[in-house]
Amino acid sequence: MQVIPLWQSENHSAFTDLSFFNGQWFCVFREGSTHMSLDGQIVVLSSNDAKTWQEHSRLSWQGGDLRDPKLSIRPDNELILTAGIRWAVYSMAKSRLYSVAWKLEQQLGESIWSQPLLDVTSEGTWRWAVTWHQGKAYSVGYGGNDLNGCLYRSDDGLHWQKWVEDFFPDLQVFTNESSLLSDGENLWCLSRRDAPNGGKAVLANSTGRLKNWNWQVLAKHIGGPKLVTLSNGECVVAGRYINFKRWTAKTNLYKLNKNTGRLKLWRTLPSYGDCSYPGMVEKDEKLYVSYYSSSRFGKEDNAPQANVFLAVIPLIQTKRSRSFK
Repeated sequence: MQVIPLWQSENHSAFTDLSFFNGQWFCVFREGSTHMSLDGQIVVLSSNDAKTWQEHSRLSWQGGDLRDPKLSIRPDNELILTAGIRWAVYSMAKSRLYSVAWKLEQQLGESIWSQPLLDVTSEGTWRWAVTWHQGKAYSVGYGGNDLNGCLYRSDDGLHWQKWVEDFFPDLQVFTNESSLLSDGENLWCLSRRDAPNGGKAVLANSTGRLKNWNWQVLAKHIGGPKLVTLSNGECVVAGRYINFKRWTAKTNLYKLNKNTGRLKLWRTLPSYGDCSYPGMVEKDEKLYVSYYSSSRFGKEDNAPQANVFLAVIPLIQTKRSRSFK
């Protein structure tokens, strides 16, 4: 495994995502004064080879903190960027959170982001990542007006409608960041839960109209979750694992049996403290994982801020099965 520093600065750089689109790599993340400062901007990096990266663009919002940028590719081959806005000044607590989106456009031979789009569903929810399933976009919103979670659906990834309200299974536990995964027939959802001493993540699946969901509780707390299927059919979960007895954190990758909910530790990335929120792309027999950490080499380096890294994991198949080592 190789780990490449993508972005290092005096600011706090975190909450990543990764995409390979039209022959080019894109990595997005938030950069702000601190983890919870109200001056967060979205930085977009690009690369032709995943080795040499440059700043492609930067998005900001006057009076608001841009957070949790996520990328998705539409069926008509358009790249969509979604994020949340946390307003510095707001009229009601439920209105502090907004969801916003941009589309990558070509103008005079250059790729630039469209004007930001806020629709009638933007106010009071934090839509966390977009997944395409059977030609439709889906995203899970939480917070604000969606304290119990809401599954949203869209035709274009820009304009949304509420599809399933009171989406989360246990309304007594704060459930929030959710990663969706389509296997063609089923749509799967992995959700983070927070509780004293750590809430265990939950996994669900649904088919057909996606109105009824089957939930199961997993064995671990997973923060900033990301769920992908590899080319050999294996399902991988990435996210932050916290040891609540020692109050230490790592960015872990697990193999997931979706039917039983069993998690098996596969990789631990060099990480420490404030970390995780990965993006994952499989390409050319390698798994590329963007993430952030408050340390460069997996142990404390007295740096108060966090930086962005890219882990490159060779996917070597075992001799007696189709599993990757």
